[in-house]
Amino acid sequence: MTEKSSSFLKGAFILSLAGILSKIMGFSYRIILSRILGDEGIGLYQMAYPIYTTLLVVSRSGIPIALAKLISDRIAKDQRKAAFKIFTVGRKLSIVVGLFFSILMAVSAKPIVNLLNWDPRAFYAVLALSPAIFFVSIMATYRGFFQGLQNMVPTAYSQVLEQLVRMITMIGLVYYLIRYSLGYAAAGATFGAVTGSIAGLIILLVIYNKKKTEIFSFMKSGSVETIKTFKIVKDIAYLGIPITLGALVLPLMNLVDAVIVPNRLQVAGFSIEMASQLYGRLAGMAMVLVNFPTIISVALAASLVPAISEAFAQDKNELIKKRTETALRLTILIGLPSAAGLYILAEPLTTVIFGNAMAAIPLRIVSWGVLFITIQQSTSGIIQGIGKTKIPARNLFIGAIVNAFLNYTLTALPAFGIKGASIGTVTGFAVAAILNLISLKFYTNYRIKVKQFIIKPIITVSLMVTFTHYGFNIINNYLSSINIMRAYAYATFLIVFLAILLYLILLILFKEIKYSDLKMIPYVGEKTANFLRKYKIL
Repeated sequence: MTEKSSSFLKGAFILSLAGILSKIMGFSYRIILSRILGDEGIGLYQMAYPIYTTLLVVSRSGIPIALAKLISDRIAKDQRKAAFKIFTVGRKLSIVVGLFFSILMAVSAKPIVNLLNWDPRAFYAVLALSPAIFFVSIMATYRGFFQGLQNMVPTAYSQVLEQLVRMITMIGLVYYLIRYSLGYAAAGATFGAVTGSIAGLIILLVIYNKKKTEIFSFMKSGSVETIKTFKIVKDIAYLGIPITLGALVLPLMNLVDAVIVPNRLQVAGFSIEMASQLYGRLAGMAMVLVNFPTIISVALAASLVPAISEAFAQDKNELIKKRTETALRLTILIGLPSAAGLYILAEPLTTVIFGNAMAAIPLRIVSWGVLFITIQQSTSGIIQGIGKTKIPARNLFIGAIVNAFLNYTLTALPAFGIKGASIGTVTGFAVAAILNLISLKFYTNYRIKVKQFIIKPIITVSLMVTFTHYGFNIINNYLSSINIMRAYAYATFLIVFLAILLYLILLILFKEIKYSDLKMIPYVGEKTANFLRKYKIL
């Protein structure tokens, strides 16, 4: 049924690919919007998003993850009718919650803009964005349903289509409305979230209706078990509220940073303009690059919740440990080289992508946050899968407090400045990741294999970093000597490609990539795995 036999690894790969495509589209429209709207218009556009993301987290974060866990639990126990009822109740709950917060955002738009003393034109952007919460909430429910069946393909399709329609709408409306006013154009940009969420929901409904007969025949079989609506709502709330609170930590942490860092930089002696520039280099440039590799860990976490939940429901402790080990191994194999690569290529990347070499200063510090963020996200998925949904939220909250404290104290010291904020960010995620690992050991008795998870990855990444450092200089000098235009940019992209290729070769040589890993990659994985096995490479 619905690719139930697919492993969480294959699901994670599918979601990762969709996430990368969505990120690329998001990055592209950001560049286009900034050119059309300018700094002032982008400012109006950005003002709406803190409100939207906060309400969105409340309306969509807990329910889909709770549904994925509850549905996979029931299916694992062969209680499929109960699983389907959980979905239908969750869908109704999402409609009510989403509608409430959409109306709340629309009604509160004017008072919020006035209260925060924003540019009055931001009202249009906030108002235009409000309907998106309703559609995203329903869309998230269907994603949670399919994820509960361990079928990640519908979620991937909806993510890509949502971002594509969003991009087209934003650019089209901004280009058309800019002739009337900047406020209308900013509202046109935010309205892209509405059309995008509608498109994402429609494709999920199409897939659901196409598979309706198959879904019903699967869900109506199995043992009969009655479950009351009140109990379903109670279970969703019990699991979903802690997840929602945990998801709220990040947007609130960003909001706190936006208040603390620029003000504390002024205490350190920087002007208002310089403080804004320094904060922009950290939040708008360095952290954008840091967040890119975390797409994979987010996908892993989404796949892990139902996969671990299924094993937990069947009391299969060895399967839990096996899936935990696979997830942590992949997390470290992705997070560590990403962190090292961003560190060693900080200046070339910020220069080529943002045209700002000074952004390399905070990037060299926050780059190591990639490793801790990916570990925190993957371990959160595992812990949530075994039903301990409050633990990751608590650990992340503790990390956020550490982050806020260090940002407040270190950033105000002239010797640190923006470096202090960078250190606070990395330390906050490190604390959350370490606490999650401790919690994981406590609840699953899983022990990290030092040789496999620490020693071998460090050796492999060290070889990659050495090659990258010297390779970039050699390539750049050679291209410059033969008068290649934009030699620096070409050298940057070429060394990134070669470093990734070398790292993959080293992983195969060190036997860190397994046959089962490659086999789970859709379309080409099995053929590649069989080819490498045939020649005894894998």
